[in-house]
Amino acid sequence: MPDFAARLKQLRTTRNLRQVDLATAIGVAQTTIANYEQHNRFPDEETLLKLADHFAVSLDYLLGRSEITVRSDDILRFRADEAAQAHTLTPAARDYLTKLLEGNKREAFDLVIERVRNGVTVGEIYRTVLEPSLREVGRLWETNEISIGKEHYFSRATESLMGQLYGQIRFNGRRCAAVVLVTAGAEQHDLGLRMVSDLLEADGYRCVFLGPGTPAAEVMSALRDSGAAVLAISATLPANVDSVQTMVQSIRTEFDGNRLDRRPRIVVGGRAFNLDPTLWRRVGADSYAEHADAAVTTVNELLSAR
Repeated sequence: MPDFAARLKQLRTTRNLRQVDLATAIGVAQTTIANYEQHNRFPDEETLLKLADHFAVSLDYLLGRSEITVRSDDILRFRADEAAQAHTLTPAARDYLTKLLEGNKREAFDLVIERVRNGVTVGEIYRTVLEPSLREVGRLWETNEISIGKEHYFSRATESLMGQLYGQIRFNGRRCAAVVLVTAGAEQHDLGLRMVSDLLEADGYRCVFLGPGTPAAEVMSALRDSGAAVLAISATLPANVDSVQTMVQSIRTEFDGNRLDRRPRIVVGGRAFNLDPTLWRRVGADSYAEHADAAVTTVNELLSAR
């Protein structure tokens, strides 16, 4: 694998940046970048983080410890697709988005709850209102059209609304297998994964939602305790993809090394994997789901094939 100096030069040149361009972007001198690339200096922690954020890669990738990343042209293509999709939001999603960004939380919630009272299922609300509006908020934040404060407000409000909607879910009475759900590495975006958990429960699955910041050892304990047939891992930011790979490898090694029965099937998803539809294979997963509804279909297909 390349070392930090080689990786930095590779990232810079593949994005057609001069040393002075990169230096200006992260607030250092051009000679500093030159020294990094010539093995004369090594950055401090703050600068490492700035470089990783600038290139949208993990620290492991930047340091040459991982080969898993998302290509910049895939990111640009996906962003263009997201911008185009912003014009196709359903009226309900657009109304919810607008009201919540204006701070009218009660009006936004009433809009959604009224649709449920009129017979719209929670799954349909997730698919046509909450999921697309969350994607759009993420895009607006990434393009600096809204502040991080508004993005956080929107996410926390939507999380609160989902808590209210949970009681309106129509659950399938059949008994299915268990599914453990977790985000990888430093990933904090978990609302999409919460939707997956709710929809799987509605389909009859027993879900163990671990969410963000769960070490691989604890994920392994949850898999053992629940006897889960499926592990679902989510990553929204490209920088967290190699953490997914690390978790996948750790789980597989633990099951194979201890000769444990029925190793769980692993499904990955989240925005990071939508950037590159081949990425799930590279991290060693068994399958990939583009959105919450697709995750239910994918889990059903994986288990029916066992």
